[in-house]
Amino acid sequence: MDQENPAGEEELAVLALYKTLQQNAGSALKGTPSGWHLWRNVRNGIMPFLKCSALFFHYLNGVPAPPEIQVSGTSHFEHLCNYLSLPNNLICLFQENNEITKLLIESWCHNIEVKRFLEGERDAMSYPRESNKLIDLPEDYSSLINQASNFSCPKSGGDKSRAPTLCLVCGTLLCSQSYCCQTELEGEDVGACTAHTYSCGSGVGIFLRVRECQVLFLAGKTKGCFYSPPYLDDYGETDQGLRRGNPLHLCKERFKKIQKLWHQHSITEEIGHAQEANQTLVGIDWQHL
Repeated sequence: MDQENPAGEEELAVLALYKTLQQNAGSALKGTPSGWHLWRNVRNGIMPFLKCSALFFHYLNGVPAPPEIQVSGTSHFEHLCNYLSLPNNLICLFQENNEITKLLIESWCHNIEVKRFLEGERDAMSYPRESNKLIDLPEDYSSLINQASNFSCPKSGGDKSRAPTLCLVCGTLLCSQSYCCQTELEGEDVGACTAHTYSCGSGVGIFLRVRECQVLFLAGKTKGCFYSPPYLDDYGETDQGLRRGNPLHLCKERFKKIQKLWHQHSITEEIGHAQEANQTLVGIDWQHL
């Protein structure tokens, strides 16, 4: 078997790194496993990160992935390393920056949460991680209306907000489309929703305008569009503006579609399509929302 062969370069390197960990972790790391087992565990543990890095690298630079990566049922460690211009022996990266590595290990081993894990008080992070999702919305739209009716503008001394808007990413209620809650962002006055997108979604936001029953997409300070809400009446129709007054209920399929746009980072693309189809959207001052 492979573990019976003489220790290779990778195994010797990972053993040396493990001994440095032992010196800083104290009694939390008992015994010294074989270099073969250590190196195999390092490879298996880093594979999810390498796969995500390869996907990001591909979509960022457009460099086609080698065909070997697309073959299922085989180990792609070497192919992924080559694609990302990394050495197959990743421990070399630590050896080339030995002093920095020691400082990082010391800092890591003195972290409170890491100490708790090493002492068996908490579990380690496991893969796959649970996917992020938008907030849970109530089945009955009247629940949102009641919530919004109790929302007061945070900057007007308790007055009710005229345009309460719910962030679908974090659940924060905002006073939108109102000068009272405008703030300065990069030297320009912007509305509460635009400012919130930079702190919550890195410049991209998904909001529900409660009193209009309308979804709002924002990207940056100058781009935005309105989108069909995930609430339908008994006839399967939306009621943007709440003009008909029919009871509205959550359509899970429509909400999944919005969530899919968010997961796939397609909000900006959706805004572009909407503005191409409706030129009046271009003239709206989205930064004031």
